[in-house]
Amino acid sequence: MEAGSRPYVLIVEDHPLVADSLAACVRACDAELDVLTFGSLLSALRVLARHPAPLLILTDLTLTDANGMESVKQLRQAAPQSKLLVCTARDETALRTQATELGAIGYLIKNASIQTLREEISRAIGDPAERANTPQRRSQLLKQLLTARQIAILDELASGRSNKEIAIRLSIAPDTVGSHMKEILGRLSARNRTEAVAYYLQLKIERGH
Repeated sequence: MEAGSRPYVLIVEDHPLVADSLAACVRACDAELDVLTFGSLLSALRVLARHPAPLLILTDLTLTDANGMESVKQLRQAAPQSKLLVCTARDETALRTQATELGAIGYLIKNASIQTLREEISRAIGDPAERANTPQRRSQLLKQLLTARQIAILDELASGRSNKEIAIRLSIAPDTVGSHMKEILGRLSARNRTEAVAYYLQLKIERGH
């Protein structure tokens, strides 16, 4: 399963039954979330290179290609804005402390009750209605929907520049700017350039830029 434009949860767990159980807990908390499961750290890092902002990461500490805090360190580096929960069979105080120091928001034990796991995951995910309207979420969605080049074109357009002026500033052909604009309108479901710019400017205002 590949991550799309919707918010998603990334599960890094090499035991299929545990991975399925965690995925079921996530879906019980919010059925609208996509859930991606991978059995190795390398596979997870590959998807994060394409989709770097999952809503939540759940990771074991013992994987086929990582042990101890290595998975936490690399996942935090690859997705610094994402929440991360450790879910492990290793109930050790020292590991809890290390995970917290590295940025994990929680430390779950695999043999905990399903109810406990759901409660902790639900708390990490947050309320769907509130989450959908946060500036950070909309900013992440914009980056998932548009390429860096298309966002740069929107920024120039928001400054009142014409296609020709944008082409000169970005060192691309005017026709290329026009092609990007058609793609931008489609991806943002905007009826015209004005709507696209209004959406972009609202994001900038909410983020304090």
